Amino acid sequence: MLVVEDDAVLAATELDLLRAALPEAELFSAQDGLAAWEILRQRGADVVLSDVALPGMSALELLRRIRKTPELAGTSVILVSGVISPEQLFSLLDNGADDCLIKPIRGEELVARVRAALKRAGRQRELARKARELEEKYARASEFLSWVSHEIRTPLSAMMSAAHILKRYGKQKPEEVPRFAEVIHREGQRLTRLINNLLDLAKIDAGEVTWHWQEVNLCPLLGQVREAFTSLCADRSLVLDLRPCPETILWVDPDKLIQVLTNLLANAIRHSPDGGVVRLAVALQPGEVQLSVEDQGPGVPPGMEERIFERFRQLDLTDERGGTGLGLAISREIVSRMGGRIWVERSELGGAKFVVALPLKAWDPGVGHGAV
Repeated sequence: MLVVEDDAVLAATELDLLRAALPEAELFSAQDGLAAWEILRQRGADVVLSDVALPGMSALELLRRIRKTPELAGTSVILVSGVISPEQLFSLLDNGADDCLIKPIRGEELVARVRAALKRAGRQRELARKARELEEKYARASEFLSWVSHEIRTPLSAMMSAAHILKRYGKQKPEEVPRFAEVIHREGQRLTRLINNLLDLAKIDAGEVTWHWQEVNLCPLLGQVREAFTSLCADRSLVLDLRPCPETILWVDPDKLIQVLTNLLANAIRHSPDGGVVRLAVALQPGEVQLSVEDQGPGVPPGMEERIFERFRQLDLTDERGGTGLGLAISREIVSRMGGRIWVERSELGGAKFVVALPLKAWDPGVGHGAV
């Protein structure tokens, strides 16, 4: 709150009253309009209590500047004057004053008016916050619709084109049937992954995911994940290097953890060159275990390390090999709900290194074993 008063004695009296009645409020003071404007420009204020007759800059000009400044839109202004005519009072209110006080001011009235102004300012802040949230949600919804329409249209177009060729030329050129059937199959799988990822995110947001918490021996789980990718790696002559795993017991949902590791390994394989190396490793750190997935791909562009985890905002990173751009967003949600963290850094192999850190001690998920 800012008190603007050129009478030092009166300013001290007002400040003492307000400090005693509103100990939680942060108070500033200025003796002229120019100094008050500098404070408002630099720090802002929820409430301004200002004398009308100010040196340097009139209170009316100060009020006009406040009302023209978007950052001060929620500031409540109380003007204080001596004897004032109804016309002058109406003029002050017409120019944007929220309240007016007439000298001499009773202490109880000053505190009551200021307290009411603080409440108004609080409501204005809350309304502004909700307005910003609505704007962000609208922007995200528009971006989501654009993203989904693009991602669904791409595989559908490929499938429709391949089906059209098969329908028209399949009997004439039977040797081409396997080629276009493979296109339909591959793009159908891509479309299925996209839809499943969208459903997963919707369930997480709605709190409809059921979690099955249990003690899990990490090493057999990693072996299971590695085995699932053996065939895919062999097809592209990739080496899936599982580093020796220290004996580790975690309190997690094993299926969800497998989903995270599957997402990370699928990304690593997708972006790795044929014949490259993908590494899966475990490292024990104080209070946590860190699981890392590294590849020899192009890596993550500088400045994108956080953005790639945002849903519907990875379109520029999605490639022709079938990524949907949603797996990392889902992985971060899952890891966060298991009490952990996930981030990306540069790998010694030359590509990206995704790290999942999970607490070693039994972590209390808060809601037990039900849906969250």
